[in-house]
Amino acid sequence: MTTDQWLIQELRLTDITADFKRGHLLAYLEEKKNKAERHAIRNLLGVLAYRQENDRQGALDYFNYVLSPGEDPDNLNAMANRHFVMSTSRGGIAAAAPDEPDLSTEEGKRAQARRYAEQAFALIDEKNNDAIDYEISSRALELCNQAMELAGHLVDLDESNDWKYLAGEASYEMFQKTMRKIETHDEASQALENAVWSFWTIAENPSADVNMKGSAWVRIGFIFRRASEWDVQIGDVPESFAEFIDDPERCVRKAREIAPGSPHVLNYLAFFRGKAGYVEEALRLYEESIRLPSTNENFFAYSSRAELCLEQHKRAVSADTPERRYLDQAKDDLEYILTKHETPWDYSMLADVYLQMAKITIDSVTRQEYLTKALHNCSISENCQRGNERQFQLYKIRGRCQCLLGQHTRARESFRLGMRCEKKLGYKWGECGSLLTGCKDHHRLGDDC
Repeated sequence: MTTDQWLIQELRLTDITADFKRGHLLAYLEEKKNKAERHAIRNLLGVLAYRQENDRQGALDYFNYVLSPGEDPDNLNAMANRHFVMSTSRGGIAAAAPDEPDLSTEEGKRAQARRYAEQAFALIDEKNNDAIDYEISSRALELCNQAMELAGHLVDLDESNDWKYLAGEASYEMFQKTMRKIETHDEASQALENAVWSFWTIAENPSADVNMKGSAWVRIGFIFRRASEWDVQIGDVPESFAEFIDDPERCVRKAREIAPGSPHVLNYLAFFRGKAGYVEEALRLYEESIRLPSTNENFFAYSSRAELCLEQHKRAVSADTPERRYLDQAKDDLEYILTKHETPWDYSMLADVYLQMAKITIDSVTRQEYLTKALHNCSISENCQRGNERQFQLYKIRGRCQCLLGQHTRARESFRLGMRCEKKLGYKWGECGSLLTGCKDHHRLGDDC
């Protein structure tokens, strides 16, 4: 069974998530309309049509387009997908299953390598999905390496660059999954090295696609930033990158020089500027990104701007100079994108926004309404199908809401669950533990839950 066949049998998304994924893939298809990746994208669009909408003909149209003259008539994934749809549809006439390619020929090697690369693309093409685990990313990297080894020298430069970039993405995901725990820092360091070298081949290639080069520089900057945050050793990386290790933002600025019109690059530059304390500059960059004509529903910008505004509100509260405008902006951004693109992290942030609103509201009825909305969004986040690796944040918010509602026994249980998540993920700070201690100290008696 191919990876795409597995997707056809298993993929089922909420309508909002499916609409987002379809929009993302269609926008990506427009960007890659003359690149080899267009076949992988159409395969996934066909899978989505069949599983989400039960649109047999729509799915076949995508697979048949891939297999049409002038496209890729020997595409093994499209043949396998078409065979599955036609053989399992009521009244359908089964198409012949694809023969295994002859790996003694260059044509056979290319066909099999493209099968591997497209399957890797399917595995890692999940934006903002905390459910992607280490094993999935590792399998994607293995598929990329198999493609490169089998036919990296038999395809044109653009296609081999696509495979290298996919390998970098897979290694980057592996790095993200291993960087937080001391006991997996060796794996994190190896994944870091693999990712940087993969992205370096793109970043330093004069003929590589401009947007891909910009994205490669962004990834390198993020890798160096994360390595510093989590004390992951940076081992064997290209000497030309030494000057960027201590100043990862320079990588993103380099990306902007290469791809000044990329909303993706602007978003990450805004992220770095916000983390450096230049909040208003970051907000202007997010707004610039959102208003770019090339932007297609720039959900990352809305979500990141909401996160920055929420953080800024909390800093202002700590300094006893709260500004409601940041909280209102975060609420507007999150409520807008969650009608179009669901992630557990955004639901959790919206819950936190309502919690903060409750804390600065004097009217008791309105305060309780905000807390109720916060708990409702906690429940949605917890049940969100896209996974929630940072569930400790959810338990922290829920526990605080329960405390404010006088439900101290439930709050303590939420903090205990949060502590387990923090320990599992290797987070250093243990904030849920401090909240549990505080709840015990202040509310030993008189629980009403």
